[in-house]
Amino acid sequence: MNPEEDLATLRHKLAGLERENGDRMYLVDNRAAKTIEETRTAGDQLKQETSAALAARSEQKRRAEAAGGWATESTLSEKVEDDGDFGFEEDEAENERRAGYRTAEEQPVAFRPPAPPAPTSPPPAPAPVPEERPAGRHRRAAAARGDDDDFANTDWLAT
Repeated sequence: MNPEEDLATLRHKLAGLERENGDRMYLVDNRAAKTIEETRTAGDQLKQETSAALAARSEQKRRAEAAGGWATESTLSEKVEDDGDFGFEEDEAENERRAGYRTAEEQPVAFRPPAPPAPTSPPPAPAPVPEERPAGRHRRAAAARGDDDDFANTDWLAT
């Protein structure tokens, strides 16, 4: 081979190495820029969270001092301005409307007289109750004992 071909081959290899090195440097710089941006975003978010927590803590401290130094749950908790509004009134009105109730502002329902009572027949005579006759000694003994649920003589402490 002649020296010009060797020189051209080396220059070609050198150009390939320079291109590869340039691509690698681009990737390193790109990765570094992306990491810096992510770090900056995370730092900003952490700063916001920290400032919110610090503001909440200083508010708790202010409330505790306003309560005479007592840091209890009721003095440190968030105060609710409207304790009485639970949202049941809307549900109640809807349920009453469905049930047919009317408010004082609405017109009353027209009065309907009650229907005349229907003629009734006399009630049927009660069926005669057959007399129970004691039959056999077991029936006589049960009748003599009286109520089976009488627990007056039961020892409740016995096991």
